[in-house]
Amino acid sequence: MRDLIVGAVALFCLGAGAEAQEQAPSIDDYAALSNMSSVSISPDGERIAFISGESREERVVVVFNIDGSGSNVIDAGDDQVIVDVSWVSNDHLVATYSDRRSVGAINQRADVFRRLIVDADGSDSWELSIYASIANINPADDDHFLVWMPVVSDRRGSRALGNDVSAELGLFGQSVDRERSRDRIFVGADGFNYLLNADLEPRARYRRDDAEFELWSRYNSDGWELVYSERLEREDFRFRVRQSVRWTGIMTGMAGLDATGRYGYFASRGEAGDRLAAYRFDFETRQIEGPMVSSNLADVSSFLRDWRTNSIIGVRWDEEREKTVYFDPVFQDLQSQLDELFPGSNVNITDWDLEMRRVVIYVSGGGTPGAYYLLDRSSNALSLLAREYPNVPDAAMAPVEIVHYEGRDGVDLFGYLTLPNGREAQDLPFVILPHGGPQARDYSDYDSWRQFLASRGYAVFQPQFRGSDGFGRDFVEMGHGQWGQAMQHDVSDAVAYLADQGTIDPDRTCIFGWSYGGYAALAGATLTPELYRCVIAGAPVSDILRMMEYSEGRLGGGAEVYWAEYIGNYIQNRDEVEAVSPINHVDAIRAPIMLIHGTDDLIVPVEQAELMAEAMSAAGKPYEFIRIEDGPHQSYRMTVQNRVELFTALERFLLEHNPPD
Repeated sequence: MRDLIVGAVALFCLGAGAEAQEQAPSIDDYAALSNMSSVSISPDGERIAFISGESREERVVVVFNIDGSGSNVIDAGDDQVIVDVSWVSNDHLVATYSDRRSVGAINQRADVFRRLIVDADGSDSWELSIYASIANINPADDDHFLVWMPVVSDRRGSRALGNDVSAELGLFGQSVDRERSRDRIFVGADGFNYLLNADLEPRARYRRDDAEFELWSRYNSDGWELVYSERLEREDFRFRVRQSVRWTGIMTGMAGLDATGRYGYFASRGEAGDRLAAYRFDFETRQIEGPMVSSNLADVSSFLRDWRTNSIIGVRWDEEREKTVYFDPVFQDLQSQLDELFPGSNVNITDWDLEMRRVVIYVSGGGTPGAYYLLDRSSNALSLLAREYPNVPDAAMAPVEIVHYEGRDGVDLFGYLTLPNGREAQDLPFVILPHGGPQARDYSDYDSWRQFLASRGYAVFQPQFRGSDGFGRDFVEMGHGQWGQAMQHDVSDAVAYLADQGTIDPDRTCIFGWSYGGYAALAGATLTPELYRCVIAGAPVSDILRMMEYSEGRLGGGAEVYWAEYIGNYIQNRDEVEAVSPINHVDAIRAPIMLIHGTDDLIVPVEQAELMAEAMSAAGKPYEFIRIEDGPHQSYRMTVQNRVELFTALERFLLEHNPPD
């Protein structure tokens, strides 16, 4: 392939990119919604669709012709959040929306996701069944796309056929024009999941029958043949009347086939049972091969698919930074060139047309807050579509470094250190920013929270403490039962390490977190009060037992088993849980605290911040309580005003209690 040529003119820029400037971007700049997201190209390569809009109320789907001949806007409605958009034919899109409504017999509010099939000109739309799962675009039929749906078989009254009712998986050609217009293509056997080959025909299937995993194939014949089986290990976790079951083995599922249909790809922890790696199964030799791709640090499990052949073409995962390996040489060659063109950034090939003539590229992290490009492979020209946050210039991006450190018990840990521009990395004012979850993690791409704090003069560190997700099952389980203990020690040890290195000033250290990170902030204030000059707790858990009561009553209490496994048996071990609940240690607090909580938080109720505020008032401890009216828990649902309130409160509180200069 010839070297790529970067175009100088944007094809569809929704706002001028800010040039290098002396002053840091404003709060409004960091609080802004993405200028362009969920960019998708039509199968014929003629049009691009994406989501844009300056506020949630103004958020729309934009469709424009690449040749510049026109564009149109599809309004989502004020009460919905547009999550994603992609093409299902040359003239139709599937748009995913989220809105809040009362659900089920218990009549509790929850975020509900809906998928609408929308004419690209915005003239009509209809809602796709909640039971439908989109299997693939059908390149040979622009009037239909493929969906999987359950098919109910009623065999009652027939002893020969089983005398029962079952739901098999069926493949249908779904009309792009009407929800109830679909043609049945294939109906599978009870209990099986099916994989399509490049001709969009079912050629492999798998199921778990009790503790037995079975893989069947039609690779060499028209009939189904059992090609692999193994006994799975069952792990039960019981809590009161509920239990969770985890099945472990070499193969417990399959992600998809390659373009030839000979190989099936799957993620497995292998015999070691810890980190996921990418393997493949050879349907000709009936042997497992691999690992094809593995990591000594992180799980490798996100397979990449070519929609044109419905085939697995690569894998992407995150270690300290994002990694991508393509099995397809054309994609791998392109990825290598893009990585050289944007060194230090995460570069994703996100979409392409049927002929792979035009390709959408997304670049984030490193030296840019995010930008979309369009590659024309006929001329090898790479043109800017739009910058994701045009008012945050590349020159304002603070550098992000990877820092490895050791926990007090010898566990190897790392985190992301963001350093303010124009300042020597020595004795810096500091904010430690533990993530939420806690079974989650941070990434190396653009993060508006850390970039905002760094722009105000603070060094920021995001520790990947034990219990964080994506680094193997063992690392997750190291966090079980360790709220306020080993998980919190990992946060404290990061502060000590950076202070010993001379990077930060330990006397000018604050902690800020959201959700579980908010709990970690309050735990820092109460369990290690000597470490922090100020504390900012966003959507925090302050009373773990009260939080569990809320979880038990929320949507039938389905999450209580997860929390009992992660936190520990909070019924039998109440004393241990209360010992790490911040609300029980208010007297130990030395630092001023700011509580921030949205009043429409369905994950951690605002009551948790209210309880902490009441306890601090009773103890005569200084605090602020910022209520974000109608504010949600998740950042993707936050409005611009929600984000402005958050950043404004952060900046003011830090300037008052931990000024950067």
